[in-house]
Amino acid sequence: MPPATYKIAEARARFSELLARANSGEEIIIAKGTRPLARLAPISEASTREAAPLAHLDLPDDLFDAEDAQQAAIDAGDYNDALGIWHDRPGDK
Repeated sequence: MPPATYKIAEARARFSELLARANSGEEIIIAKGTRPLARLAPISEASTREAAPLAHLDLPDDLFDAEDAQQAAIDAGDYNDALGIWHDRPGDK
């Protein structure tokens, strides 16, 4: 069975009902005109994310501690990139 489709205004007015239907297993499409924008669907157990996906890499604690002069210049707003474009601080003339 194809998913039920609702336009934005109707979906907004019936959101609680649509959410309950999605929670019970139904897939619902929300569209703007005839163009689908979003899908309400139940969350399956297989789609849950791992809490720390990079934990198994055993990265060093000081990975981002080193001073990066280029990044410091960008953060300060004093960076001239390879194209010769000067990026001033807001308000500088």
